Amino acid sequence: MAKAKVDKSDKFSDHDFVLFDALAALDRKDYGWYDKLNEVQQRKFVPFILVSWLSAIKGTKERQAYYLQSVDYYANKYLLHEVISKHPKLQWLMLCAASPGKGGQFHQWIPSIKHKVSTLRESAKTKDIKDYYAKIYPKVNADMIKEIADAFMQEHKKKMYLAEIYPTMKLDDIEILQQFVTDSDIEKYEKARGNR
Repeated sequence: MAKAKVDKSDKFSDHDFVLFDALAALDRKDYGWYDKLNEVQQRKFVPFILVSWLSAIKGTKERQAYYLQSVDYYANKYLLHEVISKHPKLQWLMLCAASPGKGGQFHQWIPSIKHKVSTLRESAKTKDIKDYYAKIYPKVNADMIKEIADAFMQEHKKKMYLAEIYPTMKLDDIEILQQFVTDSDIEKYEKARGNR
């Protein structure tokens, strides 16, 4: 297969990968944009960050839903696959495929829960969880945010317990086990161990 020639005069001059230029190119469905990056810029290309930014836009509910579902369908599910992750241009093409090509959008960053909390190495703090959900759901009232945060805290506490009891268990397995283990199961287990 012949390589496509890239006009060297068309390459970007600076060495920084500019996130917002990449998002603008994705909004235009510019499949050739990655080829215009120089080697340094290509090394600074982080598709995982682009997935987060591309999937979250300000606009109508329908357009927001489209972006979220499209990015998940075309890119998010496969982006970090062990084979695909070795081919950044393919990752760029997948991100372009996810964009509807409807012109510039206002993309926003969705915060994430602290890494140590999400990997069960640190307990969650109720205030941090409330703040997190308040940023994700800015139009939801405080009572509902509290209810969501309380549910998260209850699940997280159970996951932390299971991670302590089964230190070699994978996070995915803890997620599944947490759905089946009840608080009364934990209490019975602790009584059997002589802890209660």
